[in-house]
Amino acid sequence: MRLRLVHTTRYKYNKYAIDSQNEVRLMPISDRDQSCLDYRLTIEPSTRIFSYDLPGGRVHHFSLLSPHNFLFLKSEAVVITTRSNPFADLQLDVKDVSFYEDAAKMAPYFDYLAPSQHVPLDPETDRIAHLARKQSGEGTASFLLALTRLLHKVMSYEPGSTRVDTPLRDVLENRRGVCQDFAHLMIAICRRQGIPARYMSGYLYTGSHLKAEDSANTPWKSDESAQLPTEQLIGGDAMHAWVECLLPDGVWRGFDPTNNLMADSHYIKVHHGRDYADVVPIRGVYRGIGEHVMEIAVRVISEPSE
Repeated sequence: MRLRLVHTTRYKYNKYAIDSQNEVRLMPISDRDQSCLDYRLTIEPSTRIFSYDLPGGRVHHFSLLSPHNFLFLKSEAVVITTRSNPFADLQLDVKDVSFYEDAAKMAPYFDYLAPSQHVPLDPETDRIAHLARKQSGEGTASFLLALTRLLHKVMSYEPGSTRVDTPLRDVLENRRGVCQDFAHLMIAICRRQGIPARYMSGYLYTGSHLKAEDSANTPWKSDESAQLPTEQLIGGDAMHAWVECLLPDGVWRGFDPTNNLMADSHYIKVHHGRDYADVVPIRGVYRGIGEHVMEIAVRVISEPSE
């Protein structure tokens, strides 16, 4: 699928800001699931933009030293996504726990097994894992599908119900939040179960989607009953967050508990990390006594393949 995205962010300051230092994590990555064909980042007031690469993706950074009363960023990209059938090659009924018990194999993924800033390894998450295992088959992929469905069922998506720094225990107790909270909770559960899990930020094209089947053991099917209506999808009007887990075949697969979906060709991956703190789309500081207002607009459209 060929997708074009435009993401604009505007900051308005009621007093002049000076000495603004900023990092931007908005460029889509290129990996086995997608290729970023074109990318452009525009900054106003105009300034020189630098960049460097991290394991999780590319980081752009820039400075604005002179007084300014607004900051405008426009991120544009064209991406080809290729994972059309996310259920392909999933080993649902193969006992594969030995893969995760091999310390040598898990050593390179320590960062995605250990607690992080927004993902403490709360023992309370074990109860959710137990329920998901009762609803799944033998394989890790089956468990992750059951966990995705369970979190989608028991959690309520309520914008404004949490903040960036809301503790995970509050999310557990109140059972509501936004996609960031859904992702953090699923990551915490997976890491407690010894499954490497990482936070993925990106975009969601809200066209037709293939929904996870009601039974983890049911083969993937391409029929009308598997379609999730566009109006039910969450995350199309802003940046979205989901989870990638390492499966025994060595492949990271995406799971979206907010929408009860596996990540497919409708998802554009931008940056991954231990949790949200590693993937903040725009992070900056400035000197000034005034406050600011932020306006964000995101649009993702499908284009004909050339």
